[in-house]
Amino acid sequence: MSSDSENASEPKAPKKSRLGLVLATVVVVVLVTGAAVAGTMFGPVLLGHKQAKEDVADQADDAGDDDAYPPDKADQKKKGKSENEGTVGESVEMSPILVDARAKDGELHHLKVVLAIEIPEGTPKEEFMRYSPRGREAAVAYLRSQGFDDLASPEHYTNIRSELAREFTAAVGAKRVARVMITDYVAQ
Repeated sequence: MSSDSENASEPKAPKKSRLGLVLATVVVVVLVTGAAVAGTMFGPVLLGHKQAKEDVADQADDAGDDDAYPPDKADQKKKGKSENEGTVGESVEMSPILVDARAKDGELHHLKVVLAIEIPEGTPKEEFMRYSPRGREAAVAYLRSQGFDDLASPEHYTNIRSELAREFTAAVGAKRVARVMITDYVAQ
């Protein structure tokens, strides 16, 4: 009984506050989120995305292919052109293209690409849809011919986008395609 009375008379240790743990968690979440946002915004600039885009444009000019990929708004402003939005008809989103690609180390990876096609005004959607399997086949063949390391590299994305658009347009016919856009691009 003496041990029970001794335990009862000893003061109990106060419970530790979890405030410090909560604050530390909040600070870590804020820092990680800030780093992710900064990486998303500044990553392409720091990785030379603009330089890669200019290199691809220079290569297309050297090859004499002026319509390899339609210029974006920034390029049009540089050249003093205005965008004529009235000439584009419907947009058609293609079903996802899934391909396997090997990395240099031999490991197999997966790539998912979704294309959206702007059809020129005056071209019936049904006509485009009759030829769209040819474009899909050309896109699959092009993507499968590339190594995963190139497909997953931010430096190669602009060239891949341009080549994919060129292959798709050549397969379907230039009169049926105003623009090829990549709306989803996932490399795992």
